[in-house]
Amino acid sequence: MKSRFEVRTIKSSWKPPFKKDITDEIYDVEEGEEFDKVTGKGSDQTVYQLLRNAGDRAVVKYSKLFTLKTVNPGDNQIVLEKDKPVEMTYMWGEDGTTKKVTYKGTVEA
Repeated sequence: MKSRFEVRTIKSSWKPPFKKDITDEIYDVEEGEEFDKVTGKGSDQTVYQLLRNAGDRAVVKYSKLFTLKTVNPGDNQIVLEKDKPVEMTYMWGEDGTTKKVTYKGTVEA
């Protein structure tokens, strides 16, 4: 069984014409596997790692480069409930980046 995640990335330029680029990606990963990357301005890191799948929930570790748009836990781990997206931001690149990760459930390998 693999866990499916949908990641929407919104890159907003810091200077005119202030354009936005939006991309959606689907990842099917096993426990312990990393997925999604952030690159640019010296960064080339994986954003997420699936720690545990618990049916309708998944425990995911996220990069220290990101800040949740809600309360930030000290251990950079979040519990994602099925179909409830969580947003986080990365402010240190050439552009501002927001990521919205959604746990979609399990799929057959």
